[in-house]
Amino acid sequence: MPRHRSRLLRNLATTLGPVLLVAGGLALAVLTRPSTAAAEGTEATKKVVRQNERVRAQSNYYPAGASVAEHEHASPRIVVVIEGGTLEVRDVSGRVSTLSLKNGDIVWRPPEKHSITNVGSTPVRLVEIDVLDCPKR
Repeated sequence: MPRHRSRLLRNLATTLGPVLLVAGGLALAVLTRPSTAAAEGTEATKKVVRQNERVRAQSNYYPAGASVAEHEHASPRIVVVIEGGTLEVRDVSGRVSTLSLKNGDIVWRPPEKHSITNVGSTPVRLVEIDVLDCPKR
């Protein structure tokens, strides 16, 4: 393996190790709290729950039928699914992807610009962790 790839993999492991630890802790915290779905209403919500120079973690809630306008993620991120369901993701070119998410899934998402709609019949709750200092390719 070329030396630069080995260094890149070590840097990625150094970055993702703490991120996965934070993800597990946040997921456990969200899973063990009482559900507040009834109090969260019909609008999608995003709440930053932890941020430093390396990561930004936010709790996202998408009620059935809710949409989030086009927005951009400048950094890659890890998404931990707390309550699964079906999300439709539309990128800037108009291409639509349907994500069928299950409780406990962990998904890697690259930097992207998109809009989101919960096309399922149940709310979706995620913890999204932006890796702010991820090495660029």
